[in-house]
Amino acid sequence: MPNIPTQPSNTDKIRVDSVRISNFRSLRNVEVILGTTTLLVGMNNSGKTSFLRALHLALGTDRRLISSDDFYVEANGEEAEILIDVRIIPVEAGGGRTNTFDQAWIDSDFGGSGIIAIDSDDKEFVAFRTRVSHDVVKSDFVLERLSLTDWPSIDNWQEATAVGRVPRFGQLTSYFIDAQRDFVGDLRTRSSYLGKLLSKIEISSEEIAGLEERLRELNEDIVANSEVLSHIVEVLTALNRTVPAFGDGIEMTPVSKKIRDVTKGLDVQFADSSGSSFPLESHGMGTRSWASLLSFEAYVSWTAKLAETVQLPFHPILSLEEPESYLHPNAQRAVHDQIVQGIGQRIVSTHSPYIAGQANLGDIVHFSKTGTETLACRMPAEELLPEESRKIRREIMRTRGELLFAQAVVLFEGETEEQAFPMFARHHWGRHPFERGVSFVGVGGDGNYFPFIRILEALRIPWFIFGDGEPAAQACVNSALGKIGASLPHPNVFILPNGNAIEEYLLAEGYQAELKPAVMEYKRPFQNPQHEQAKLTEVTGWTDGELKDFLESHKTGMAPHWAHFIIDAGGPRAVPGVVKDLLNAIDTAIGASPVEPIQ
Repeated sequence: MPNIPTQPSNTDKIRVDSVRISNFRSLRNVEVILGTTTLLVGMNNSGKTSFLRALHLALGTDRRLISSDDFYVEANGEEAEILIDVRIIPVEAGGGRTNTFDQAWIDSDFGGSGIIAIDSDDKEFVAFRTRVSHDVVKSDFVLERLSLTDWPSIDNWQEATAVGRVPRFGQLTSYFIDAQRDFVGDLRTRSSYLGKLLSKIEISSEEIAGLEERLRELNEDIVANSEVLSHIVEVLTALNRTVPAFGDGIEMTPVSKKIRDVTKGLDVQFADSSGSSFPLESHGMGTRSWASLLSFEAYVSWTAKLAETVQLPFHPILSLEEPESYLHPNAQRAVHDQIVQGIGQRIVSTHSPYIAGQANLGDIVHFSKTGTETLACRMPAEELLPEESRKIRREIMRTRGELLFAQAVVLFEGETEEQAFPMFARHHWGRHPFERGVSFVGVGGDGNYFPFIRILEALRIPWFIFGDGEPAAQACVNSALGKIGASLPHPNVFILPNGNAIEEYLLAEGYQAELKPAVMEYKRPFQNPQHEQAKLTEVTGWTDGELKDFLESHKTGMAPHWAHFIIDAGGPRAVPGVVKDLLNAIDTAIGASPVEPIQ
């Protein structure tokens, strides 16, 4: 057996840096820029898994991966031809692009087919197109891989000229792991990555002979020391009198006696405490799912080491779906660091704000749906000033990662609106806001809007601001808008009229009959009925000024109470007018029909 190096040096000298997809499921026209690690985020059914499968199809070119459901259907009912363009570039150890491919890649995958092209900056690249069409006559799919000599702008990329056929790459390898992984299933399946790795067990013939002799002795000792097993063997020797035996007759082997059969009964034990260890099948799915990913790491790193021994390059591309499956939040936080330490490229779809919160801003690609089509947007981290990047990481990524998965986001200055407005939204939609993919977020002060707007704008997540009418608050909103080239008035910004805060606005709108019972509810419990009656008389007699003072001095505590009483009153005033305008604007942004006022 050759001496396997502990750290392969033949990886990460190339990168798939750009993928363009047309007419694959909801991916009507999408480009995604890939780094060493790329995190795909967004709501369910937004196209993340479709992208992973399209990339795996292009790099694996296996027609068995295709079905009729993969074709985008035009408005006239016709299936459109699938196009998947992939560009590969040479990179240095730090990930920066270099001018030429390493000689090892030229000798292995790229040189012989003459597919290396040169761009306008005299930098080499390899680009190819995977074209998939449906042959109705033969009831089959036609898949072609064609070389591209140019990488045009995204505006007309489908018109690029595809020339000679591209052979399947040997050392650039694609792997796809879906969310339904299970180590125990992998252990029992020879076609799994773990099964393939176990099939590579190699031991010299001399060592096998010695090991099998020790196994024979172990089996004899087990049987000899067990009265039950010895008894069974003694009874079964009666077979020798009925069936001719030309060997040793009955032999009982509690342990596999042949090395080639060892993996058939292989099990893995795991101790999660100082007590006894248990088979992984006795552990929860979180442990088993993550063990399955680690077994894949074992397979890939072993493959890389073998490639090193024969002086071949190796670049694995892992398309990984939901690495957080079954893991609790603290475990999810550790997942990202383990992912980025792997060999090759990792393209990961996730619904975990904990994983997204650990990622570099430039590694995030947001997927969303407009009608039946997917939109993919990357955060342009290279365009951010250091202070902007720091604020986004501190204010959003570390604590508000769930915003990356929202269909729309509403920003407020403080906690009052953050508590009350989701209640109005639930009444408006008849369901919780999160069921509509809408997040209501207090930014912690009127000077903190910009980091939120910046990342939401970049990822094209619809955003709205609901602000107080005071001049200082409006100035802060205007300052944040100015940094994205906008200003007040703005269709996404709803400002309370006449310089009012929310409490003054409610009083001006005539909600005294709902606000005073809310105060009484807030003051509970009372000492006795007499005490309650005295407070009711007091609150009922309050002027608007006294009521305003109480509401403002108990802002966060009072908000859920007055929202509850306003909603409970019912009718067209169950949602205050400016709040209703905001919710209707959200309906328009996310493609829902405006809700008719409740009569």
